[in-house]
Amino acid sequence: MICVSIIEQDIDKCIEILKQCEMAELRLDKIQPGIPELKKLLAFDIPIIATCRAGIYDNDKRLELLTAAIKNGAGYVDIELESDENYRKMLINAADYYNCKIIISYHNFNETPDIDTLKNIVARAKALNPDLIKIVTYAQTADDNSTVLSLYQNESQIVAFAMGESGKESRIRSLMLGSPFIYAACEKGCESAAGQMTVDELKKILKQ
Repeated sequence: MICVSIIEQDIDKCIEILKQCEMAELRLDKIQPGIPELKKLLAFDIPIIATCRAGIYDNDKRLELLTAAIKNGAGYVDIELESDENYRKMLINAADYYNCKIIISYHNFNETPDIDTLKNIVARAKALNPDLIKIVTYAQTADDNSTVLSLYQNESQIVAFAMGESGKESRIRSLMLGSPFIYAACEKGCESAAGQMTVDELKKILKQ
């Protein structure tokens, strides 16, 4: 399944993108919606991941947006493994109460750690009892793809791949190894991470 990562600030454009998706990720830190706009974005009958990365908002605002998303029908909430413990607990409690699935995520934007380090990160995430674990590293070389993808040998319910130009291969191979979905941009120029391909590019590759 292709999950379109939406970063547009224009709510009407977000809605048009959602009409064409089979699954979507709402990057609330990029979209920056008010609660009424957020409710509109969550009205679609497709799996939607609510994500709000650190940087634009403080934890209180992130908590407000993600809790509202959980209450209004988000299928998943993405919670960073390295986030504040109290912030994490409050989101996990809200997700459990509203039957929203939990993704515990780890991102390394600089490198791909060795496999033992990655396994330790997975173990830490597992301790939080999520529905999915997301491990995303940065591929400096093609060999880094094999490192992050080796997590699929012993894990299920995991989304693991590498960012960057060298990591594109890992995005495709992750689906073949058991990832339930792959992230994509709606079009060129709308990528939410380095090395992310568009929906059309992925469809062409997956048909080959």
